[in-house]
Amino acid sequence: MSAPAAALTAAAGLLAVVLAAGADPARGERVFQRCFACHSVVAGEDTLAGPNLRAVLGRRAGTLPGFRFSPAMAGAGARGLVWTRTTLDAYLADPQAYVPGTEMAMPPLTEGDDRRDVIDYLELAGR
Repeated sequence: MSAPAAALTAAAGLLAVVLAAGADPARGERVFQRCFACHSVVAGEDTLAGPNLRAVLGRRAGTLPGFRFSPAMAGAGARGLVWTRTTLDAYLADPQAYVPGTEMAMPPLTEGDDRRDVIDYLELAGR
């Protein structure tokens, strides 16, 4: 199988798993619109107030090259915080409680479905 065909097969498999779990990445993209003022998932788009979130899953918090993070976020990363589905869910539910002193001013995403769908969107957008 060629590399592009293998990549498409892998992406289709991931999408099937995500959709089977009740996820809705398209809905997540709509929910993410409230984040667009500060964040992007487009490669190279790095002049916004918040860090680029492309490929955020698996990234150590506070470590995106070229972005100036708050001392709180940089410290969380230095202590080992890595963005996974679980840690992103907890952070989006209450950013100030999860990383006290973070500069992110967005109100929490209180609905679990909103957080799940945003995380699914971020996961797909980062590939």
